Order: sequence, then C-alpha cells, then structure tokens
Amino acid sequence: MDRERLKGLLKNELGYLPAGNAIDLLIDLGTPVRYDRGDVIIGVGQNMPDIFIVNSGIVRFVDMNGDRERTFGFALAGTVFMSKHSFVMNLPSYYQVEACCESEMLVIKREAFRKAINESKELALWMLDYAYGELFYQEHKNKAIHNGTAAERYKSIYDDRPEILEKVPQKIIASYLGVTPEYLSKLKRDSLKRR
Repeated sequence: MDRERLKGLLKNELGYLPAGNAIDLLIDLGTPVRYDRGDVIIGVGQNMPDIFIVNSGIVRFVDMNGDRERTFGFALAGTVFMSKHSFVMNLPSYYQVEACCESEMLVIKREAFRKAINESKELALWMLDYAYGELFYQEHKNKAIHNGTAAERYKSIYDDRPEILEKVPQKIIASYLGVTPEYLSKLKRDSLKRR
C-alpha cells in the first residue's frame, strides 16, 4: 500500500486532511483485504459494522428494485464507506456492496474506529465533514444522474468519473443509469461521434 497516495486520495474527497497525524492513525487501524471482481464485500442482510476505505479499485452499491437489481452508487479509491444500518444501529445491511474490478480495501473495526474518534478531535471533525460531504455528493448525484436524458446522465459520468466507464462492466453502468445495456452501447457510440 502506498500510504502517501492513499492520503492524497482521501484529501481529494474533502479538500483537506485532519491536522497532525490523525489520518495516519486511521490508516494504521486498517487491515488490507483484496477482492476480485464480483466479490461481495457487504451482503444484503449481513450485519457488517466495520469501516472500509477503498485503497484501489471500484465498488458498487446495489439493492433490489422489485425483482430487478439496481446499482445506486459507486465508491472509488479514497472513499470511506460502511453499512450505515450496521454501523449506526447494529442492524443488517439493506444493500449489497461488491467489487466491480480487482479492489483492495482497508477494513477498520468499528470499535477501533470509535476509539480513534474519541481520542482525536481532528479526526472526529474530519469525519463529521466527511459525512456532510457524503450528503453533498448524494444531492450532486441526484442532480447529475437522476435528472436529464440518458445521454446527459452518461456525459455526467464521463466528465466526473471516467474510470467507472473504463473499469466497470457495462450491465452495471446500465443499471446505474437506468437504461438497458443495448441502449448504453448506443449512448457510447453517440458520445464517441461527438468527440
């Protein structure tokens, strides 16, 4: 693991890192775990209260919309995530998190994370800002992905997160955009013609 690279990625999420060595303390709590494409990181109905930091790769968040699988989010390198049901209320996860490609996570036990937050005001404030940032990105995603035409939504991913288009299987991207894989192919062709 390249610690400085990961710290740079974490900094990109909010524009800053906590003062002092707080982020190093957080990274030191993590155990690296590798996942292959398709591996389930958090399963539906699993109580998984731990914290994950994406060190490399891309993971997706998926739930069921009736009898159809629906991808509703991605986490890229530098993203911190958890099952909020499990972390906050010790309940089973509502959604599934799985690796879209070969990925590595730092896994931090909830108890160790809570201890670190209690001991470092800087880390606690940074994580509070991180939670605010997550709310911002949720609203941004709703604006960019859930509004507009399919072509506009595809362009938004292309502009904001091109690595998703490069590394994630097409059927998953189609699920995220709410289109069929065939229509996604058309969007890609049309997008290439415009460039």
